[in-house]
Amino acid sequence: MAKTYNTAFILTFITQFFFGYALFYISNYGVTLLDVNVIFCFILFWISIIFLRKHLEIAVNYPNVIYLAFNIFILISIINPLFNGKEQEIVQNLKSLTHYYFVSSFLLLIFLDFITPKTYYKIVNILILIVIILNLYGIYQLFARAFDLPLAWVTYTNRGLLSRFEVVGEVYQASTAYGAFYRATSIFTEPSALASWNVYLFLFLAIPWIQYRQGFVKSNRLLLFLVIINLITLFLTYSLTGLAGFVAILIFITLIERYQSYKFLFSIAIIAIITIFLTNLLLAETLNIDLLKLFSFRVENVLTLGRDEMAGESFSGRLANAIATIKVWQTNPFIGVGLGLTGYQKEFVALFSDSAVLSILAEGGIFNFLIFNALLYSLFFSSLKLYKKLRDDQTIPLDERKLIGIAPYITLFEIIRCTFTANILIYFVLWMNFSFAFFVLNYYRKHLGYHTLVILPMATK
Repeated sequence: MAKTYNTAFILTFITQFFFGYALFYISNYGVTLLDVNVIFCFILFWISIIFLRKHLEIAVNYPNVIYLAFNIFILISIINPLFNGKEQEIVQNLKSLTHYYFVSSFLLLIFLDFITPKTYYKIVNILILIVIILNLYGIYQLFARAFDLPLAWVTYTNRGLLSRFEVVGEVYQASTAYGAFYRATSIFTEPSALASWNVYLFLFLAIPWIQYRQGFVKSNRLLLFLVIINLITLFLTYSLTGLAGFVAILIFITLIERYQSYKFLFSIAIIAIITIFLTNLLLAETLNIDLLKLFSFRVENVLTLGRDEMAGESFSGRLANAIATIKVWQTNPFIGVGLGLTGYQKEFVALFSDSAVLSILAEGGIFNFLIFNALLYSLFFSSLKLYKKLRDDQTIPLDERKLIGIAPYITLFEIIRCTFTANILIYFVLWMNFSFAFFVLNYYRKHLGYHTLVILPMATK
């Protein structure tokens, strides 16, 4: 059972990349391989507890307690639609709550002791390989779109990607064009998604090397090559999400790793400058596009709050959306308008919030907003505390310390995404990334002096 459970769990991190292809539909929700895979994991989870009488040992710490509290208090969001909403709003709220519990319950899977550091070590190496392949395709795709080569665009079958619209037939990939330059997207629906994965790739590649002079990728030459591919793709996404995440990670490295990181950061700066300059030169020669100039224009637009916005820019739209979401919250500041119902407040906002924390504020009220932010920051500071305590502990294998070392960086990037760029509360990707920190905090609970709550299996006759 342990091997089967581990295999199914690892496959969830692989099948998430098949988001564009629905196996079948429940209402307008496209069920994907990931959904089926997670359900299979849940079945194995309950079989292990009920029939194999496995017990759960859960750390009594702030993240776990706050996670439980949020899952209870999010039910407040049902009050407004239940008493003031139309039938359509009640149904949507119940659908959103059900989906939220489905995706957030992913964290329960890590509490079964079948999951070990070796499981996550394999996951990281698999993700490195997958994202590198997707990056190479994304780089090719840029020129394929410009010169009308094969595989320039991805066609999805999952109409649930646009579930709030009436969509018939296939869903086509889109990318904002600036002249002959189409922002790199690879298989994803938008460039920011590819950029986010490349921030994660940078974490997987760089952080262990900074901390221990040995990465998940053991060969330094191969590591350097992968970092170059990583930086090129991040540049070609032309994404403020990627830029902000990358800069935040570099700042955090200097604050946490200190003297260990200065030489590495200097090397990365030189490599990044050369890589970006040569990539920009290639774009200028082949597509007549100066991406560096576009980037500087875009950053200037942000600093001036959208004063001189170019076509296709999303910043002012996101800013307006944030203001509109706050206005939605002001209509029901304590209990919110109901999970999934921001888009029903047509006098304020067209569809949904662009930010997870603002979405929770509007839909779940001020208490859920505070609890969710407490969850984000408790994960960050708890995982940082664990890393500081165990980074030089020679009794713990180096490969395990690499996992501990990346956990605070993962939670930091999730804070950035949830706060500024992504509304991912009811998406698996958030809870799967959270699982890194939840896992290490639970697995190494004794090192932080946490008490343990033991949940015994159900009694059977």
